[in-house]
Formats: sequence, structure tokens, C-alpha cells
Amino acid sequence: MNRMLLAPFPLHGHVSPMAALAAELTDRGHEVTVAVCPPFAETFRAVGCEVTEVAIEPRASAGKPPPAPGIAASARAARATRRRTADERGRLAARLAEEIGRARPHVVVADAMAPWGADAARATGTRCASMYATYALNEEVILADVARRAAPRTVRLLRRSQLLRRHPAVRDPAARAGLVLVNSIPELQPEHASFGDRYRFVGPLRPAVGDRGGSGAADDPGELPWDRIEKGPTLYVSTGTFSTRGAEFFRTVAEAFASTEWCVVLATSHTDPAELGELPENVTARRYVPQSAVLEHADVFLTHAGMNSALEALVLGVPMALVPSFWDQRTIAARLVAMGAGVAVDPAAPAAELRETITGLAADPKVRAALTALSAGAARTDGPACAVRELEKYAAWGPAGRR
Repeated sequence: MNRMLLAPFPLHGHVSPMAALAAELTDRGHEVTVAVCPPFAETFRAVGCEVTEVAIEPRASAGKPPPAPGIAASARAARATRRRTADERGRLAARLAEEIGRARPHVVVADAMAPWGADAARATGTRCASMYATYALNEEVILADVARRAAPRTVRLLRRSQLLRRHPAVRDPAARAGLVLVNSIPELQPEHASFGDRYRFVGPLRPAVGDRGGSGAADDPGELPWDRIEKGPTLYVSTGTFSTRGAEFFRTVAEAFASTEWCVVLATSHTDPAELGELPENVTARRYVPQSAVLEHADVFLTHAGMNSALEALVLGVPMALVPSFWDQRTIAARLVAMGAGVAVDPAAPAAELRETITGLAADPKVRAALTALSAGAARTDGPACAVRELEKYAAWGPAGRR
């Protein structure tokens, strides 16, 4: 039995894989303490963890970002954000160092975006494992991203100058942990061959399938039309919990499938379902739904291509219509298209075009064949069990990092 201290990052997309890891750890008899902010505390208590509540500034976005301010205002805002982030990091590292002294964990598992966990582990001489909720970053991944947007000369200059070694994703203590768990599969990891033995691609880190109760943030699952969802055909739409598409996008989806045989479930997150107006009888909108349970019956998943959503759809063999918003989502979406698991969709497409794309995707035998193979491979990984085995081995290493 080992003692583990987990330091999640306060976003649903990061908490979900960490909670799956925590559940597996407690199921195997390990003692788990989680340092997390109050909105996510119950998620970890529900799986048997001891929770230490800490004050972490919320990371959230309500719909689309506002218009960009002027250059001077942007610079001032950036400086203020850096100061606030640095102050928070120091405060949280000190608080977690106190918790390490109390709980005496064998390993601290820190989200790669929660560097206070790695800072506290280093300050107390405690072994640290890092965890990526999406694909991992290193110099080669960053260079490959630059290469898609810049001239080859720029890439050559960056490589020769070694400036990227100063990038936070490369120099931060979390990136130098002795063990790095990645909530991904090799097929979704850019520049996979450039990662060494410290990296373990254990994903998908996901909760048990079939739980209609969902997470603490989910609306009442009993309100969903389960008979219709299970009968199908069903389109499930979720464009993320950090930032989501606005009311106009969801109204277009509803219009596209109005009065059809399709059952449409919209998870609108920061967009209030009331903003959508009156919906067709076959369309249901909720801020949050138990995604795993709905996806089990979905024929198509209209998704932002976040890593958790992509992995879940791969495991369940659900074709994906992809509307990414951020850089990592665009990379994941491109890889999913290349793997034959889905198609890219223009979020501004008119209703008729959107309906044609999604109905065509549902009937595409090539996509179904690709997903059959991908689903079998993803399901075999058993991410939580694999991650726990790696942590157990890591906890058994000696002080110098050797057995």
C-alpha cells in the first residue's frame, strides 16, 4: 500500500482523468489525498479520497472570448496575469508542502498545468510524477506546431538557437518529473517517437462506462429522453466545458435536425439552454449531461476534439464530427481525421450542410471500419490500471531513482 498526494488542475477536462486515476488507486487499497479547490472536492470524496481544500483561482470561460483589447491594454493584462499566476503558484506550493509534511506521500502526482504540485515535491524531497490531461509537450512537438504556421527558416533558427528549452512546457519541474503519465494513446501523440522512457501513454483515463449519474456538475440524468436516446439514431453534441460554442451554433444544430428521426442531445455548458429559445420536440438541451452514458448510444458525436472526449469516442467506436476551438484541439482533430475516425466540420456551416455531413458520417462504412479497429485497441489499454501499475513501480524506486 502506498500513500499518494494528487494535485489536479481546476478544469473539468483535467479533473476527470485525475479522478479516474484516484478511483483506481483507492480501489487497489492505496491511501489518496487530493489537494483541490472546493468546486471539485466532492468528485474526489465520492471515490474514497481524503480531500484537502485549497483556494485556487477558477479557470473558466463563458462562451466565446471577448474582442481583443488594444496592444497597451493587452500588455498590462498579460503582466498582471503573470504576477497573479506566480503569486498563486508560490502560495499553493507552500500549502502543498505543508500537506506533504502531514500526509507523507510516497509520490506526488501533479497535473502538468499545476506546477505548484511539482514545486512542493521538489521542496520537500518527495518523488514526483507528472500527468498530462492531453498530449504531452516537448521541443519537437512545439517545433512541429511552429512548422505548420511558419517558414522553414524560422523552424531552423529556433532549433539552432535552442530557445525552446526556455519554454515553460520544457523547463518546468513538472516536465522533468521521473515519471510522466499521459492521458493519450500513441496515435494521438504528436512526435510520439521523440519521447523517452519517462513517458507512459496510459490513456484513456476515464470513469466506468454506463453511469447515468455523471459527475457532480451534471444535470439530473432522469430528465433526458433515455428511451429515444437508446432507440436512435442519436446525435450527441458537446463543444467543451472550458469554452463552448454560443447559442447560434446550437440553434443551427437544432434547426438541422428538426422534425427528423434523429434524437439530438445538446450539452451547452456555459451557454444557457434558455438562450436557444423553443427547441424541436426531438432536441434536448442541458448545460451538462452524463457524457459516457449518452455516448454509449450515440451514432455521431459532434465534438470540440478535447482529449477526454476524443478518447471516449474512440473506445466506444462513435464517429466524430469535429469543431475544435484551441490549438491542442485542432491538432487532435487533424489526427482523428487522418486516422479515419471522423471529419472536420465548419462551425459556421448552414443547417442543411451540417445535417448532410453528419448523416453521411453516420453511414460511412470506411469510418465504421476504422473505428472498429481503433476502438479495440483503445479499450484494451485500461488507462487507470496501467497508470496505477506505473505509479506502484515508481514508488518502489530507491532515492536515486533506481530500484
